[in-house]
Amino acid sequence: MMAVKDGIKLFNIVKDNKRYKNIRISNYVYIGDEKEQFSAITFDISDKVSYISFEGTDKLVSGWKEDAMTSYVFPVPSQRSAIKYLNKYFTFSNKKLIIGGHSKGGNLALVSSMYCNFLVQKKIIRIYSNDGQGLRKDEIDSKKYMKIYDRYNHIIPYNSFVGILLRHESFDESLTVDSNKPLLLSHSAGSWIIDNNHFIRRDISSKSIKIDKIMSNWLDKYDYFTRKEFIDDIFNALKKNNITEISQFKKNITNVFKLVKYSNDISKKSKNMINELKVIINKINNALEES
Repeated sequence: MMAVKDGIKLFNIVKDNKRYKNIRISNYVYIGDEKEQFSAITFDISDKVSYISFEGTDKLVSGWKEDAMTSYVFPVPSQRSAIKYLNKYFTFSNKKLIIGGHSKGGNLALVSSMYCNFLVQKKIIRIYSNDGQGLRKDEIDSKKYMKIYDRYNHIIPYNSFVGILLRHESFDESLTVDSNKPLLLSHSAGSWIIDNNHFIRRDISSKSIKIDKIMSNWLDKYDYFTRKEFIDDIFNALKKNNITEISQFKKNITNVFKLVKYSNDISKKSKNMINELKVIINKINNALEES
């Protein structure tokens, strides 16, 4: 809800600004159901360049499940939609393209640029993932990733949590920026510090490096099938308890582990993984509290 309020506030600031007032907005798409959460919009910056922006995760639990699914399957529904979006609107366009997004939207910007058709891909001049999660090792090691790598820009706050998830290039190759918000709140791009026309750089924090290792070591213990079973068990339990939006999840946060763990349909392996995840969360909290 805070992100929506901030977005409206920002829109009201820029809509009459001399720099932005002539930008044309088009091709708005939104999909939100039990299986997928996806949104995209096009900003025509000039007669020669369009910026395509993909939305991050919103209030729907389906979007959060898709985020989790990226750890074991590729592509997830929103990634397919992002690829289709570029192919539908820009195959026969004569404009140069900049593709971007924040959080999940950054992941969609990367994936759609990798897998769009060659007519679209040759028009892409820049790709921006703003604290977006990465890919599985299979995709990072692929020729499709290397084909767009020189145009790819991964921007993360120095206390990144979301942007370090899954596989990425090394942190040295990301653009790490300063933020005026602490810890997890630095995920908000509005907190990233700018001096004139550029970001203020800052080395990635030891906390982010530690959290990356904690999450990677935990995930690497399990194959894709086991990850799928775990994610399915968790979200099926939420569905049976009529939790469809993240606001409901927050209200039940203290009981969520109990709700899932004691579900009759959850496997013993998933219950063990939940116990491990509780330990992981405590380790992350400890890392965040370190000075």
